[in-house]
Amino acid sequence: MAETILTWKPVAIAIAGGILPSLVWLWFWLKQDREAPEPTGLIALSFFAGMAIVYFVLPLQKFVVASIIPIMDMVSTISDKFSLLPPVEQTVRITLWAFIEEFAKYATVFLIAFKSKFFDEPLDAVIYLITAALGFAAMENTLYIFKDIATGGALEVLSNGNMRFIGATIVHIVSSALVGIAIAFSFYTPKYVKLVAMTVGIFVASLLHAYFNLSIIESDGTMKTLLVFSQFWGAIIGIIVLLAIVKRIPKPNITN
Repeated sequence: MAETILTWKPVAIAIAGGILPSLVWLWFWLKQDREAPEPTGLIALSFFAGMAIVYFVLPLQKFVVASIIPIMDMVSTISDKFSLLPPVEQTVRITLWAFIEEFAKYATVFLIAFKSKFFDEPLDAVIYLITAALGFAAMENTLYIFKDIATGGALEVLSNGNMRFIGATIVHIVSSALVGIAIAFSFYTPKYVKLVAMTVGIFVASLLHAYFNLSIIESDGTMKTLLVFSQFWGAIIGIIVLLAIVKRIPKPNITN
């Protein structure tokens, strides 16, 4: 029994440390939709689906690593064609990783929430995408914390957990919120406009996500890391402002 308790203790710590911060963030964002809240079951399904999608993303990201040589050859060919300086391998790899994550989060919400009868107002796009993003961040953080427990001490777990709470979780919120806002502003438009808005949203979100990851890798001190984080905290404020605008998007009058 004692061995079982010792075995499960790290798992419990990792799960709590990974999921609880995301649930706090989820509570905050659901408050933004208190006038017409979404069904609890659909929110929960979006959150847990966001967690599950991590296990589909990881093999795709590993595939990028395994295929990086032909990918770089293709990037170099395209760069030469347009007389551009080709990006370094790390930039290409991390950008592709970011795109995979952003597209996976969108696809999850598209299949689960966007096809639901409850998806009936522009704000819903932002709420469901943030919910799935928080689920994704929760699973990602849980895996990182569990790895830290296995390889480091309690101080390292606490430090990395805090950094991921204020950093990595926020980049998932910001990037998915941008996709949601793009969809929200095109909510009452024709399908082709929605498609363009979604594509642009995912593209911008992927670049922003990659910028965050590359900036963290290149930062060589706590202050520089916090400076990167502060930019995304500022983005959170911008998203709250944009949500206020989204709530005021008028529903078009349909006349026969």
